[in-house]
Amino acid sequence: MRRLTGRQRGFTLIEMVTVIVLLGVIGSVLVPFMLKAMSAYRDSQARADLVAKGRLAVERLAREVRLAVPNTLEVLNGGQGIQFLRSRAGGRYVERFDNFGTAFSQVNRRFRKNANLNFGLYKLGVDLVPGANDWLVIGNTSPADIKGSTASAGVVVALSGAATTTIASDGTDQGQILAFGGYRFLQESPGKHFHVADQTVEVGLSGTSLRWHSANGLTGYDNGADWGASDPLLVDGVTAVTFSYAPGTPQSTGVLRLDLQLSDDSGGSSIRLYHEVHVRNTP
Repeated sequence: MRRLTGRQRGFTLIEMVTVIVLLGVIGSVLVPFMLKAMSAYRDSQARADLVAKGRLAVERLAREVRLAVPNTLEVLNGGQGIQFLRSRAGGRYVERFDNFGTAFSQVNRRFRKNANLNFGLYKLGVDLVPGANDWLVIGNTSPADIKGSTASAGVVVALSGAATTTIASDGTDQGQILAFGGYRFLQESPGKHFHVADQTVEVGLSGTSLRWHSANGLTGYDNGADWGASDPLLVDGVTAVTFSYAPGTPQSTGVLRLDLQLSDDSGGSSIRLYHEVHVRNTP
């Protein structure tokens, strides 16, 4: 029989079995730690994705709420939604005792509280391009003011369509005339401000999603929740949401508080976001 040289020697069966057993023991010790680390990474990534999605929704909501006509925001459906009128434009009107020389000389086009303005209303500047769904709001102090207004008196009146503004007919190019079908404004703005509202906006919970509902003008500005599954999605995966609102006073900002809870598709990860939006209320 030929003897094996040193270079031809291999492992014995006992040595191979010993190595396999040792590797199995080491693997059984390390695998749980590896699985735990991988699971922690997946959970961390899922929470990061939820935070990013939630922050995007909250920031978009905050931007829109800051466009609300003063004192029109209110909570609906037991705290699961909100509504407000969106202000697309605004400015300063000319009041009865303002002194702008002869530029705005016609008194019947100057603002007078509780007077029937049959000839429209002067505004400063010529930058307003009117729209068919525009409503003029002056002196609003609460949602009840909007809802209690009539076609002839209150705080809000429909502008007269595509020809709502013209260069003032007394010769000035410093202002425009806001045209409407005669109206008595029952309140005045401390800063002589007006707002032009073009949409009613609602945001509310439908199933597990926050939905974005909008309607032209004052359509749907009531106590009803008009959003539904067919409306545009703001954020999904919602497990709970609570809106609360402290309106403050006409001299100070209101505060909208949003408490939002989200979970991923598997339900294994969840987050809770709390955000406050300051809402300007000076009419």
